[in-house]
Amino acid sequence: SYGQPAARVVKKEQYSEAIDMFSKCVEIDELNYKYNSIIYFNMALCFNKMKKNEDALKCLNKAITFNPKYAKAYYKRGEIN
Repeated sequence: SYGQPAARVVKKEQYSEAIDMFSKCVEIDELNYKYNSIIYFNMALCFNKMKKNEDALKCLNKAITFNPKYAKAYYKRGEIN
């Protein structure tokens, strides 16, 4: 899985690389909604750190689509909006 290595890259503030790795995570199992919602949330955090709020919002919306009960995604979306 790319999830753990991507998290390590985020800690190094290499957000573009982390986004690429998280994107590969989503491709592993497109039907694993709960997992993918977390991955999209993490991607949104990276985009937000890069000041790419439109992309962050798109990822947060996908996270919410995959898991409509994902409170952290709603909170972050409100924070960015």
